[in-house]
Amino acid sequence: MPRLLILAVLSVVACGRGTPRPIAYGAEPCTHCHMTIADPRFVAEAVLSTGKVLAFDDIGCLANWLRAERRQVKAVWVAPFTGGEWLAAEQAAFLRTDSLRTPMASGLIALPSAAVADSLRATLGGTLQSWSEVADATLSPHVGAGAS
Repeated sequence: MPRLLILAVLSVVACGRGTPRPIAYGAEPCTHCHMTIADPRFVAEAVLSTGKVLAFDDIGCLANWLRAERRQVKAVWVAPFTGGEWLAAEQAAFLRTDSLRTPMASGLIALPSAAVADSLRATLGGTLQSWSEVADATLSPHVGAGAS
C-alpha cells in the first residue's frame, strides 16, 4: 500500500510542475492567432492549472491571450531566441526590436539573461523588458489578428 501512495504522490508532483511540452512545428496551430507554429526562436507556452499546455507562435500572441483569457494559468514558458532549454517567463529577459521579423510582428524575443539581452540590444536596437512589462504592454493590433 505505501508503494501505491508513493506512486500517486509522484504522479501529482510530476503533473503539478507546469512544465512545457514539445511543439509539433509545421503542424500545430497557435492557440491565439491559429497560424501554424513554424519558428522555434519565438514560441511560448502556457500551462493551465488543469495541466493542459497551450502553444503560441509568438510571445506577443501569448501576452495578448493572457490579457483576454480568464483561465487559471499555472506557468508560462518562453523559448530563448538564442536556442537552448525553455525559460520560465518570469526569469527571462525580453528584447522588443523592430530589427527582427517575429511571426505576428510583436518584435519580442526571450533571452536567458539581462546581459545577453543587453548585448543583443546593442546590435539590433530595441528596448529591454521584464516579463511583467511584456505581459502588461498593449501590443500592436495585428498581433494575433485572425484569432477567434
